[in-house]
Amino acid sequence: MRNNPAEKACHNCRRRRLKCDRTVPGCKKCEQYGVECLGYKKLFLWEKGVASRGKMMGKTFPIPQLKQQINTLRSPEKEVMNIRDFGCMENSLFLPAPLTDPFYQGLDYTSRLYVHHFATRLSVDMVISDISDTVNPFRSVVPLCRDHPILLHTLVANAAFHISELQQQNLDVSNAGTEGLNGSLRMQTTPDASFRANVDALSAKHKALVMLRRALQDISNYDVDLIITVIHLFIISELISPCQDEWMSHVQGALRLIGYLQTLESRPASPAAFIRDSVTSDCLTYYVLGSTLMNTATLSDPFSISSDITASLTRAEANSYLSLPTPLLQILFKACELSNLVSLSTMLDADPSTTSTTTETFLAQARNLLDATTSFNIYTWASILEGSESSTRALSRIHTALAHKNAVQIYIIRSVDCLASMTEITESLVAGIIENLSLVPITDPVFKATCWPAFIAGAETDNPVYRRWAQDRLREFWELIPWGYVRTAGDVMMTTWRLRDAAGRTGEDNVGKRKGSWVQQLKGLQKYWLIA
Repeated sequence: MRNNPAEKACHNCRRRRLKCDRTVPGCKKCEQYGVECLGYKKLFLWEKGVASRGKMMGKTFPIPQLKQQINTLRSPEKEVMNIRDFGCMENSLFLPAPLTDPFYQGLDYTSRLYVHHFATRLSVDMVISDISDTVNPFRSVVPLCRDHPILLHTLVANAAFHISELQQQNLDVSNAGTEGLNGSLRMQTTPDASFRANVDALSAKHKALVMLRRALQDISNYDVDLIITVIHLFIISELISPCQDEWMSHVQGALRLIGYLQTLESRPASPAAFIRDSVTSDCLTYYVLGSTLMNTATLSDPFSISSDITASLTRAEANSYLSLPTPLLQILFKACELSNLVSLSTMLDADPSTTSTTTETFLAQARNLLDATTSFNIYTWASILEGSESSTRALSRIHTALAHKNAVQIYIIRSVDCLASMTEITESLVAGIIENLSLVPITDPVFKATCWPAFIAGAETDNPVYRRWAQDRLREFWELIPWGYVRTAGDVMMTTWRLRDAAGRTGEDNVGKRKGSWVQQLKGLQKYWLIA
């Protein structure tokens, strides 16, 4: 006689998002995958004994069985490292010996710490809103790492890089003898802790790269959505611990795979499909922002990947931590193309008879882009995105988008050398960026989207007060999101000041004019900066 099926899926199938046959006492799906079915009843995880009555009420005491389990999970070497390296980190890093999800029992203790850090801390930086797994798709990929070692190693690498940056941040503040933004003293830290986390990151990254290379050689037999997600996380690791040009190869690879995904006649079901829009949006935005300071003869148009690419970007806007409106991103890409044409023309066009015609052509294109930027209705965009133009979140979106709008206009002007003397106009745009971003404080979730316009304002201005504001703003950003690209933004900003200040002014009759454009000057350095 056959037992009646269970009312709901077993714990394994629910977490792996598989269709469970609900066979009692254990489902056949688990048997096929060679795993023990965890059944259908509530899981009880014993961590500490708690007295509920009598003189010992409220006190806790260890359970011997748990102590034995801890000892089997930790080697003496790991135990020393955990105390030394993680003891000075945030309380969120301390876990009960068995993670509450039984899927992770096979992970070593240090890996579980890194995965936990990714889920509870790093993934929060990657979105505007972090209420649940439904809102934060990056946290939702964590359960997938049990079945996909390449994803596990990538998550560990990202978390370890992030912890290394956190340690470095704490060390910098400690050496400066200052307090954190909230006035509380920083935790004790050492250079050795940052170094050890960085070693763990590089080790995990190497393992993931080996697996990624193998997957790309036989991509038809792999989950393309999952591989794109892994590449996206490689880009994040480059933003956390920047290595200048490595991010570009990852971005280009991700865009090629996104294009390949669009060509598939039938897309097989993928557990990572739910993150597709977020990953696509981030990768395309990184490509455009990275292209702003990169000097190249041609740029591949990422918006031509598929007809659905703009729709994918629009769907991801609501929770993208970059929060750059899609229409402005499209205009910015065209400005990048124009900037490269100007660079190429400057290098190749030595004939004075054609210079005037070329200049007029560039001016016309620049004016068209400026008009397109001006006509973009930010208030309508924010109202559609947030459902109401007057909500608190919508107002933050509006101020941030206005700052992005001004930053795009500055970039268009500075991309064309013949407009490099429009200092009065750009200075008013800088003032607008500062005014709008000052209304988006560090406590606002949308604050995460303000790095790029703050950098543009700082790089553009000659006003010492505005320069100081830009430095302070990036310092606050670094306090909130200690990713390496924020330090890069500050370094590149000061590079523009040194280049411009060294050049000086061009004479008494040309007060307010500059020798060349700082955008073109940075492009001439042939670096691969990504400032997001």
